[in-house]
Amino acid sequence: MGPTSLQPVFVVGVFRSGTSLLYSLLNQHPQMALMYECDVWCFPEALSKMRFKGGWLQRQEFFNKVLSRHRLNFSGSLRGLENIHTPDDLYRAFSDSKGSAFFGEKSPHYCARLRQLARRYPRGSFILIWRDPIEIYRSVVHAGRKQPFFRRRGILSRLIFNGEKMIQEAAELDRAGVPLCHVTYASLIDDTEKTCRRICQFLGIEFDEKMLNLANADLSAVHPGPEHDHLRRRNIERQQFAEVMEFIGPSVLKKLQRFGVRWRRLQSQWLGNQFNSSNLSEPSLMERFYYKMMGSIIYSIGVGKRVLFEFLPLTWLQSYRQTKKWFLAQPSGLSANQPSNREQFAAHWITILTSCVILLGLSAIHLKTGPSVMLLPFYLIPTAMLTLIINSRWGTLAAVASAVTWTALTSLWVFDHPNFRLHFGFILWNGTMRFLVLQFVVVLLNRIRIETMKVASGRV
Repeated sequence: MGPTSLQPVFVVGVFRSGTSLLYSLLNQHPQMALMYECDVWCFPEALSKMRFKGGWLQRQEFFNKVLSRHRLNFSGSLRGLENIHTPDDLYRAFSDSKGSAFFGEKSPHYCARLRQLARRYPRGSFILIWRDPIEIYRSVVHAGRKQPFFRRRGILSRLIFNGEKMIQEAAELDRAGVPLCHVTYASLIDDTEKTCRRICQFLGIEFDEKMLNLANADLSAVHPGPEHDHLRRRNIERQQFAEVMEFIGPSVLKKLQRFGVRWRRLQSQWLGNQFNSSNLSEPSLMERFYYKMMGSIIYSIGVGKRVLFEFLPLTWLQSYRQTKKWFLAQPSGLSANQPSNREQFAAHWITILTSCVILLGLSAIHLKTGPSVMLLPFYLIPTAMLTLIINSRWGTLAAVASAVTWTALTSLWVFDHPNFRLHFGFILWNGTMRFLVLQFVVVLLNRIRIETMKVASGRV
């Protein structure tokens, strides 16, 4: 099968398993033009037709800057891209810009979408990269020091779920006769030339010596995060993560060892390895079920977010992203050494005492006025004082105290009501809503406090 007749090539592997390195090596070949983590197919198939009827390409750029990262547009303009209506058009436009015969994509998010891709591209080719789960998790912990994505709750469940799904779906593709090329991270690092020659043979193209050197590799499409600093140093070598092993608990390590045994057994036929599991334990059925359920929940949440990104008004999404970035921005340049609660109390006891007096006085006023008078602005005073003068931690405590006090005083007038039990649920609901309103003010004022501190210190 000649290069011009091939369908897309997909490079897939669990995150932190070496997919970016493999992508960079393959794209050194003059006939290869793989795109980097467009994730165009991370979307429910049933909604695809509706999705492509709207401004799909503009949303794709907003979602992960796919056009600007691959130098397909400039200054946010879609001029010259009017004929791109589907991911196939996007793949071909990128390959045409490089004059390459092969096109496709590299993405770790396709671990659970191999079957979907195989249905979409019946003659497509898949290059799957495998790595020991303990090594993957060490790399995740290391990357998590600078990249918030890898510090997310449930990252271990995500890793195990993706590994299980990738093995399961790869086995189904293998039985269906779909072209698969299995690569290990160890072989890619230790014997790069042999591995690249085998991939070229799989694709039916001539081997090119450029694939062995990253000196001239185009890494412009790679995400700018610090997790790819090693790749940008243009070295084909293992990263050393000995210092992070102390942060991996023994229970997590044993868990990964059990899944590693299972995965090596299932991969042994593809990788041509001899495997003897007589003295090695695998995860129990209950453990596998737990991570399948947890991973499915995380996966479904991700799909739901992607659907919102495709169908909500773009102005809503832009406002949401800007607001989120502003709220979550780290106060760069400010001291990271925060004093303890005791030290903060000693330094600000007058402010704290004043806030308590205000809340007590407000409670006395509320008892006399009854629920007919709205006193919300006054309940904001203790919360605002502690947040602006000390920090958001004390502001949250004030928000809790104010919400509880406010709710307790309001409930006094319905305590003797014959249907008090019926009203009890409403009391809890109203108390929660009051706290959320107060806490929103805390978050907002805390950001204002940080910005004013930066201005005062001359760091802006």
